[in-house]
Amino acid sequence: MSSIDVIAPAAGQRVSGVVEVRVRVVGDVSASGVSLAIGPPEFGTRRMRAVGGGEHVYRWDTRRKLVDESVEAPADAVYWISASAQVDGTAAVSDQVSVVTANRAAAARSAPAVRGGWRPELAWAADYSSPERWRASQAAVVGGRYAQLVPDPVLGSARTVVRTSVPDAAASDPDQPNDRTVRFQSSSPRVITEGDELCVGFAFLLPADFPDVYPKDDPLNPRGPRGSGYIALFQVYGPPYEQGAPFVLHAERRLVDDPLGEVVVRGNELNPGDPAPLVSLPYRRGAWTDVVFRLRASSSVELGWLEVHVNQGESDAVRPLTWQGQQRIPRTLLRPGSEAFRTDMQVYRVRGCFDQVTVLHTGHRVAQTVAEADPGSYRGAS
Repeated sequence: MSSIDVIAPAAGQRVSGVVEVRVRVVGDVSASGVSLAIGPPEFGTRRMRAVGGGEHVYRWDTRRKLVDESVEAPADAVYWISASAQVDGTAAVSDQVSVVTANRAAAARSAPAVRGGWRPELAWAADYSSPERWRASQAAVVGGRYAQLVPDPVLGSARTVVRTSVPDAAASDPDQPNDRTVRFQSSSPRVITEGDELCVGFAFLLPADFPDVYPKDDPLNPRGPRGSGYIALFQVYGPPYEQGAPFVLHAERRLVDDPLGEVVVRGNELNPGDPAPLVSLPYRRGAWTDVVFRLRASSSVELGWLEVHVNQGESDAVRPLTWQGQQRIPRTLLRPGSEAFRTDMQVYRVRGCFDQVTVLHTGHRVAQTVAEADPGSYRGAS
């Protein structure tokens, strides 16, 4: 019986420097096109070298970015590895094996100990009782002229929500950070530091006219070859402001095979080894999606982690999601040397893709427990 398996490194192994990834192919006749996938499919596959006995080898420099080996990797991360080949004329794919790079682990262990856990200073909640109180409760607001408090379109006067409708022309406003992007952004206080454990919750609703997004240069894009990029809805971010945020929830499709009409959390520069999105939620236009992210913020993948809790009407409270069989996912959520971080509700995108984008949100809160952070859009539902 034909098969292909990753035999080294072992699942869960810590690796550093240049590592030999070894694959064993078993077949009655022949194997061809043996290739290795490290992380997401858009990084491509690596050809492996046959070394005899059905084994093939690829030398992986774990110190370098997968997408550009001339650049040093900015953090240790979890990488998922799989192999594929034509074995006896049939396509064969191995199970995925996860490994953790350890090029920065020694430095992390030698750093001063961080107590970690919940701190009362982290607790915060947006005040939706009036426009003045809402603005005063935010640490910062960008594009506030495009936000208004309105009754919940689903629950009526029982709850007040923020409706943001951001036109492409907003790029020329004086409070926009640059003229390349268009954004509404409201922020919690910048108090999240190394070792903090917290829950951040919010609810968002995408209206009927919320656009589908397409990969760049997708020929099926009805808006033409300019593409539509992404629309960010939420992020955890702070200085140093290098590259993208370590954690973003957004509408984005990177490949034409990605499903249409989904909001996702993907890997990024600090977490590049994910083969698929961590979170994939259907748009469900016109209905609330409740989200609670429980996390431990750290610049070390050995210490940082993330849990995702979601409710799209399946129950009366958010429920945990699993990814690759795990509920708690190792994650780098700060950069080395980061100052305090914040959480942002957003409508943030590249200029020139949409005339206008509208999103509703409410319940933005930082709390100690999942239950406290749950926005409760379906509380009391049968």
